Amino acid sequence: MNTVSETKEKISTRRTYLLLSRSLFALLEETPFERISLTQLCSHSMVPRSTFYRYFEDKYDLLYYCLQTFFDDANLDKDVVYLKDGKSKKFVTKLITVMDKNKDSFLRIWKTNKNGIFMDILRDYLIQVLNQKLDDSLLEGHGLKISQPVFTYLLADLYVSMGKCYLENGCDVEGFVKDVCLFVEREFFEG
Repeated sequence: MNTVSETKEKISTRRTYLLLSRSLFALLEETPFERISLTQLCSHSMVPRSTFYRYFEDKYDLLYYCLQTFFDDANLDKDVVYLKDGKSKKFVTKLITVMDKNKDSFLRIWKTNKNGIFMDILRDYLIQVLNQKLDDSLLEGHGLKISQPVFTYLLADLYVSMGKCYLENGCDVEGFVKDVCLFVEREFFEG
């Protein structure tokens, strides 16, 4: 049975995570990740530094939390990792739809951070997520014809490049998803 104080703590914790996450992404729109200080982050979120350290070790830990939340919400299952059974279309549609809803914000983050470490962190974290999903799939008896590091690196680059391409080219969601799925299915040419 939850007590009133436990309920308040859960609400407080969720609020802190939300405030810090939103502040990080708001700051990323105008400042490269490597130049965002903990002082800026705490000031922007109105979360005391001591409270920040109760939940996160540093800004990298906060960024990993934000990325983990995003990819957990994306429901990356083994079929998505393997780009098969039509689920790649489902994931690509979800990813691009989320980007489209917040396109101006994602575009500002991309433009501000494209030459910094943020994109490398994003790709490296995605590689970790894909490796974990792949490890789980391999335990279920699925195998790869190529080495796992090559597969996860190239797949992570595909997803990051897909996001960059969408933001830079201003395509419509449906047409972009169709093009990406045709690419994944190696249907490059007509006739």
